[in-house]
Order: sequence, then C-alpha cells, then structure tokens
Amino acid sequence: MKKIIFAALVLFAALSFAGCKAQETCTHLIYGRKSLQPKYVRIIDSLVNDAISRRAMPGCRIIAVKNQYVIFNKSYGYLNYDSIQPVNDSTMYDVASVTKMAASALLLMKLYEDRKIDLDAKLCEYFPGFEDNGATLRDALAHQAGLKIGIDIKKLEPELYKSCVSDRNYNASIARRKICQDVKNQPMKKPGEYLYSDLGFFFYPELASRFYGLGFTNFLNEWFYYPLGIKMMYNPLDKYPPDNIAPTEVDTVWRRRTVRGTVHDEIAAMMGGVSGHAGLFATANDLAILMQMFLSSGEYGGIHFLKPETIRLFTSQQFENNRRGLVFDKPVIDTTLNGTPSKRASRASFGHTGFTGPFVWADPQNKLILVFLTNSVYPNRSMLIAKLDLRTKIHDVFYAEDLTGKN
Repeated sequence: MKKIIFAALVLFAALSFAGCKAQETCTHLIYGRKSLQPKYVRIIDSLVNDAISRRAMPGCRIIAVKNQYVIFNKSYGYLNYDSIQPVNDSTMYDVASVTKMAASALLLMKLYEDRKIDLDAKLCEYFPGFEDNGATLRDALAHQAGLKIGIDIKKLEPELYKSCVSDRNYNASIARRKICQDVKNQPMKKPGEYLYSDLGFFFYPELASRFYGLGFTNFLNEWFYYPLGIKMMYNPLDKYPPDNIAPTEVDTVWRRRTVRGTVHDEIAAMMGGVSGHAGLFATANDLAILMQMFLSSGEYGGIHFLKPETIRLFTSQQFENNRRGLVFDKPVIDTTLNGTPSKRASRASFGHTGFTGPFVWADPQNKLILVFLTNSVYPNRSMLIAKLDLRTKIHDVFYAEDLTGKN
C-alpha cells in the first residue's frame, strides 16, 4: 500500500512539474496578471482623449502585450460622433491594408512551407499575363516588382464602377476578372525600386484554390482563424448585425451612404468585399492573438501553425535599400526619417498599418505587441491622426523600462 501511495505521489509531482513547465512555455495570451504602470496609463489616456477632442477619430481600441501578458487593454470613445454606442472589446473595425499581413501573408507563408511556391520564380510564372520584366514573387511581396501604386478604376471601368452600387445583379466575380486584367495591362517598370503597391495582392487569394482546393476565406478559416479561436472575417454583415461594427466613412461621392460593415476600399468592394489587399474586419483581441502566434514561433495554445524559420524569413528585410519584409512592414532604415512604429522598436520588429487608421506591430526582441484599431477616416479623410503622430507616440510609451507595476 505504501508503495502505491509513494508511486502516486511521484506521479503527481511529475505532472505538477510538467504543468509548471508547460505554463512557462505556454504560447497563449495571459490576461489579468500584469498591468501598465498608472503613470503610463495617464499618458495614453491624455494622448487618445486629445485626439478624440480634436475629431481625429471618434474612438479606438488598444491592446498591448509584453512577454505574453496583456498589460493594457482599453476602449476609448464611441463608434461615431453621436456618442451613443461606446467602443468595447468586441468592436470590429475595417483593418484595411492590415489585411495584407493578417490574411495574404498567412496563405503565402503556408504555400512557402509546403513548397508550392518559389519566392525567386518570376511573378509572371504564377500569374500569366503579367509583363515579364524580370520581377520575382519575392520582389512583388517586398513592393519592388515595378507595379504601380494602384489603378484608377473610375477611368478604366466607369460602368463597372457605377453598377457596383446601382445594379442588384452586379457580379463580383466578373468584376474581379476585369480588374485583374486591367492590372495585367498596366506597364511595369524594371524591378528593384521600392514602391508600395496594392496591385499584386489582388491575385494572391486565387492561390488558395489553385493549390489547396479551397476558397481564400475557407482556407483562412480552416488553417488559421478557427484553430486560433478568432473571428476575423470578410463581409461581417453576412454573420453579424452592424451594431458593433464601427462605421468607416460617410461616403458622399460613390456609395453616398455611411460605409459600415462593408469594406471601405473601393476596389475590394467591387470584388465582392474579399481581396488580398483589403476587406478584413477584426477586433483588437483577434489581432493580438495572431501577432502572439508570430512571436511564439508559429505556435499558439499548443497548436503548431507555422515554422519559426518561415516567420523569420517573411518578417525579415529582404533587400538592402528596401525596409520591407515579405508582405510585412518594418521600421525605417534611416532613423532620421519618421515612420509609424516607435524609433525604439528593434530592427527585428514587424507589422502593418492601414488607411482606415489601424496600427498593428510586434517586436520579437522586446517581446512586445501593440494593436491599435480605429476608424480615423470617419466621417471623412482628414488624416489628422497621422498629423498628430498619435500611433507613434502611443507606441513610444510601451518602450519604457519600468513598463509594468506589481502583479
């Protein structure tokens, strides 16, 4: 009997030790255990409230994570300026170009891991019809393939542009094909010069069906979003009422209504709301989980999503005079210039910004994540948030040495 009891105690001790080790190496976010020093909370409160009072934005959501601990998690203001619906932790925002990182990058990293794409193969090999200017897929993902910034769809496809908002039988699949053909018809410069472009991202979603037999949204849900337990999605009105989706802009030119729950980007809207460059809606918590997966070498909650070497490759600067990673943005190379991330962020850090105001950044060296979501183009595109340098100033706060207080 004593031997049985002794064996049970040994087993219990071993399991307890394993549990402790698992806790030490866990890859999920940890809430409620550490918090930002009150003096830094006051600084952020002051910065945000000043921006709201200046009407740079009606409200925002901020989450910061340090060493996997959620140290700051706060909502400010309202969904719009009528001050009726306050921002809360489930508020969804149109994250604009953060879609590139939170959707397209996931597909491309998975394709690379499965050896279905070669980053140094020519872009025209994957997408026939592109001019063969020598640009590779790596060039395109680092925004130096010679593609233009964008296309003026109002001039190229005026009838398509009009019918998107007026024709009940509007066919987004036909529109996607026309738009993609317009892109292929655009002359390309020689590769090698950095020029931020949306155009290549119109095409990457089709790789999901070509290589995995899944639509882009189904691929993202099956391989990443559902296992991560997040609800990032395209066209959220298909599943949710608009009540907790922040309105993006009062469009007085094209749609002539308040844009809420449908993508702000015109071309993504014409493609049915789903594209590789824009269209994703997310909460701040969704994006914090995704960024923690990146910082945890491709694991989250005990599930392996991507290889560490894949994440390191895609989030690393690819070319000497171009700060970009593969899809991911990086800090400016010349530190005398200004960028959205804090100048205290390490060269290893990465993330993305979006036209509608979001800023999502992760720093593996400092084990820091910042997610800032807002609708700063509401009701119109004043861009005051950039003039106030709000996101950079907030990011600066989280590089203080005495960041957190007592547990």
